[in-house]
Amino acid sequence: MRVMNALALDRKIVVNQAGEPVEVVIPYDQFVDFMETYGLDLTEEEKEALREANADIENENWDAFIDAEDLDKELACTE
Repeated sequence: MRVMNALALDRKIVVNQAGEPVEVVIPYDQFVDFMETYGLDLTEEEKEALREANADIENENWDAFIDAEDLDKELACTE
């Protein structure tokens, strides 16, 4: 997982009349990158599938996974 460096973001900080920060504006492409990096764009079903896959890895349940070779064959049939 790539961790975004907050200092590397092109950002504009909006403050209220008291000088307190109230908003941060960043370019859209950086927003999308942030959302994807931290999985904030995933559905609940996708998050649950990831939790299950992680549990299978922790429990060494390798039968829950498909070999890359088999996946290639399966994808070739669906194209």
